[in-house]
Amino acid sequence: MRVWGAVVAAAALLLAHAVPAQAGAAEDRPVVSVVPIGAQPPSFSGVCSPGVRFDTSATITADGPGRVIYRWGRGYGGWSELVFTEAGSKTVTGQVYHYTGVGTRSLPLFVQGANEVETAVTFTLGCVDPVPAEPQIQPALDYVGRCGADVMHTISAQISSPIAQTVRYRWRGYYDRPLPGGLGDEREIVFTEPGTKTVSAPFQRMPIPQTNAGNTIGVQILSPGATRGPEVYYRTTCVSAEFTTMTRTIGNCRTGIPYKYVMSGYVESSAIGEMSYAWARYDNLEGVWTRDPWKPMSFLDDNSPGRQNVSKTWTTDAGGSGVWRLEVLGTDGTVVSQSRPYSVPCV
Repeated sequence: MRVWGAVVAAAALLLAHAVPAQAGAAEDRPVVSVVPIGAQPPSFSGVCSPGVRFDTSATITADGPGRVIYRWGRGYGGWSELVFTEAGSKTVTGQVYHYTGVGTRSLPLFVQGANEVETAVTFTLGCVDPVPAEPQIQPALDYVGRCGADVMHTISAQISSPIAQTVRYRWRGYYDRPLPGGLGDEREIVFTEPGTKTVSAPFQRMPIPQTNAGNTIGVQILSPGATRGPEVYYRTTCVSAEFTTMTRTIGNCRTGIPYKYVMSGYVESSAIGEMSYAWARYDNLEGVWTRDPWKPMSFLDDNSPGRQNVSKTWTTDAGGSGVWRLEVLGTDGTVVSQSRPYSVPCV
């Protein structure tokens, strides 16, 4: 019984020491409240580019001494600390920049003491800056196929304007990397009323010189303001197919020896990548093209443009005539070589 009594007494002593420690922790974090004061300027109308700064303020009140932390905005991190030596109020300030937009905006403030509270400082925004959207390239962003001055696709994007005005813009590549077909020239579009318009231009498919990479492209507003819209990544791989030789090695109708043809050619690519090729035959009697199954082909050499040789042996014991050609499967149709004729006189 004496041992049990000693254990109980020791437990009571430990509990007595724990209570003041918890009370001390609670006293270090006062109960808080917060009210917004306002923003300077309380409203803005005009060109917001390259950014309109709003200075916000609010009052934090604590019911006693202790440490309080607070944060402007909804991002992670960025906590600041206030130390109250007694009950009272302190003013805290924040900043936020806006580049586009119309209407009421707000900057939230989060405060933690013994409790958690939040408020928000509101202000009015009236940016007249036009806003460009992400462009599109038709028929494909990542293109594999024939290139040249006559291979023209279309690039388009939307521009929204909150007021009637003339907007000057241009298409802009990654770090002003040159764009094909004079896309980087200044252009303009007229808004007779607020709204959204689509701008477009012919897009010439050309590879980026001395690189296997692609480029980015987006709309850059030149006036009013100076705003860059979201950009898209595009890539152009120019391919060509060449049918170099077609040789008949054997064949005799009178003796019944089948005709054998050996065909050779090559596929050339301006950049590394994967594609497919096939041999195709046109029969003059049937009047249709028949294509072999597509075969995969990879260009993995960093020193592209590259060339890969291909060949095919074709044997037939049936008479007829027609042509063969080499094809590469492209993003927007096939790339074809010149055709070479064949003739099997057996009937």
